[in-house]
Amino acid sequence: MHTGARWWAFIDDRLDERMHAEYPEGLNAYHADWHAAHSLVQDHAQAVARGDDDQAGRLIQQMRDVAADWDGHPDHPDHAVA
Repeated sequence: MHTGARWWAFIDDRLDERMHAEYPEGLNAYHADWHAAHSLVQDHAQAVARGDDDQAGRLIQQMRDVAADWDGHPDHPDHAVA
């Protein structure tokens, strides 16, 4: 199972790339999307810490949903070779 940290690193990098490509117009969207994704990874870490595997899995799926726009990216966690 992919870790929240791996998903977070991927999403953070893609959001950063998008923000740079759309700067300055994309700055507000970047901040909103970054905070939403960061909340997911924090919630995932808390779920893992308390042993709530079901919630951790749901949060990984939510991170996958956030990353869906970048499915073709070579670093996408579902496609990257370990």
